[in-house]
Amino acid sequence: FGSVPGACKTGEGEGTPTTRNVGEEWKMNQKGFTLIELMIVIAIIAIIAAIAIPNLIEARKGANESAAIATLRTLVTVQTLYRDGDKDGDGTPNYAVNLTDMEETNLIDSVLSSGQKQGYNIGLLGTTYEWTATAIPQSTNTGNRRFFVDESGVIRFSKGNEPNETSGPIGT
Repeated sequence: FGSVPGACKTGEGEGTPTTRNVGEEWKMNQKGFTLIELMIVIAIIAIIAAIAIPNLIEARKGANESAAIATLRTLVTVQTLYRDGDKDGDGTPNYAVNLTDMEETNLIDSVLSSGQKQGYNIGLLGTTYEWTATAIPQSTNTGNRRFFVDESGVIRFSKGNEPNETSGPIGT
């Protein structure tokens, strides 16, 4: 065969190499990934994370806002039950004045009566014939909108200011 670089001479009929090119032997025994290959994989993962993480945060905010709206709907129903069932037992059809009154009559659970649920602070103020409830995000990471409801049952929202009876209703 001569001395061609990379050529191998074989033994007598055995078919096994007797001499090898040192570079080829190193390549055959190489295991694992090169630094460049690892860096490319890390870069791809970083790009995917940069795309996915903001979407996940916005999805979570949307879920928190939906939970806040559902909580306010629950409070509308509970206030009606409290008033119509005279849950305080005073003979007057009045509303609950706070969340604790609702928990004491087993109309809501301790999670809701704590005033915090899924990234929102829930507040309730009531008198004999009127009440209001708000759901305010605990931070800008938990929600973008603030919500308000009163005895009318219309849930309203605001994106920056404190929501009230003049804020726009949800769905608009």
